[in-house]
Amino acid sequence: MTAIVLGVLAAVFLLGDQRRVQVVLAQPDAAVPAPVTLREITLTFDREPSREAVEAALSFEPPLEGAIRWRGRTLVFLPAAVLEPGQYTVRLAPGSLGRAGEPLREPFEHRFTVREPGVAVIQVAPGRAEERLVELRGGQEPRILARAPRIIDYAVSPDGAQVAVVAADADGRGSLALVQVSDGAGRSLVFDPAINIGGVAWSPDGATLAVVRRDELPGGGEGVPRAWLVRLSGEFVTTLDPEGLPSLYPGWSPDGQHLAYVSPSDARLIVVNLATGERRDLGQPRGGAAAWSPDSRIVAFESVPRSASGALPPQPVRVVSLDGAIDLTLGREGEIRSAPRFLDAETVATLRRVIGPQRTGTDLLLESVRDGRQLRAIALAAGTDLVLHWDLAPGGRAIVYTVQTAQQFTTIVLDLETGQRTPLPAGGDVPRWLP
Repeated sequence: MTAIVLGVLAAVFLLGDQRRVQVVLAQPDAAVPAPVTLREITLTFDREPSREAVEAALSFEPPLEGAIRWRGRTLVFLPAAVLEPGQYTVRLAPGSLGRAGEPLREPFEHRFTVREPGVAVIQVAPGRAEERLVELRGGQEPRILARAPRIIDYAVSPDGAQVAVVAADADGRGSLALVQVSDGAGRSLVFDPAINIGGVAWSPDGATLAVVRRDELPGGGEGVPRAWLVRLSGEFVTTLDPEGLPSLYPGWSPDGQHLAYVSPSDARLIVVNLATGERRDLGQPRGGAAAWSPDSRIVAFESVPRSASGALPPQPVRVVSLDGAIDLTLGREGEIRSAPRFLDAETVATLRRVIGPQRTGTDLLLESVRDGRQLRAIALAAGTDLVLHWDLAPGGRAIVYTVQTAQQFTTIVLDLETGQRTPLPAGGDVPRWLP
């Protein structure tokens, strides 16, 4: 009987070294890859497997909770939670694993090591000659991933292997490049004197980017900003707004089915269904990209106040579900709410800065998306110190934020469970978790 052959084990990583690992299963003693943080494991067979037999033969050490999905001949294991740092082993026991009874004659075993994630920040070089995208990781020297006269925006790919960087030249014109996290190698994606690139966002499957683009006009100057979908080849596919109207701050839902963007011509936050083209108006935004709940049902965004009453009207965050069942406005008089993130499907977190005589610095507020009830308040900065940017770690157990004191930046990791704060060895603006 012909033995079944499993073609490769491909691990797609969210945090860690991020390189795709390919190991022929007939060679269980293959070299162990560099440390990684696993997002999903895929086992691909050269012929039709018996799904029940394969699932029964699969095991992990230490044991992992998770879900199994199938894509044709490929088994996909999705861990239920972000893996803790340490060593792991995936095993496949020998047996009749083919649909027609073909055997896997030798056991397969593969080991990998999960490491702590790092942080990326934008730093200004001495003398303000350039800006740098810098990787900060415990126990390692800071590493420059990209440099330019100005770094406009950057986004980490879902599998963590690449960073999309929008960099401006001395004239302020933005171009788009992809940088490999593992070795810092870069590849220009969009570099055209007639195109000025702004913000960037990844699709959840990592196959497409959304960018904001301005085109040079024949008579000089630039056209309005429009959000476009761009393939990783650099090919522009289509605008998000079906009529080609101005559009800013694109943001994908986690399930990849919807995109939210700001329509500046009519000052509305629009959610478009990518399959049907249906557009939904969620309200008037104040600025910035919208945040999605993990289940892709709820959107939170910086909003204008519904009424401008009072001496210091609130600058709120609005939380709206796509089915209309939830519609909350978070923020009171004298408060500026910004940078919403969802800790989970039931909890939204926002930065709160109090203005006027009672100003108290910047807090992180955790509130219920059901009734707006405050669940927790965490002081991040006092007095005139500012916190404008923060990011939530995968799994929601920690955050990273930057405190700006005059022209000095201090970047801190806060463990939400223990309350421990760890200043990083170097600071910078726009901190984001980096594999």
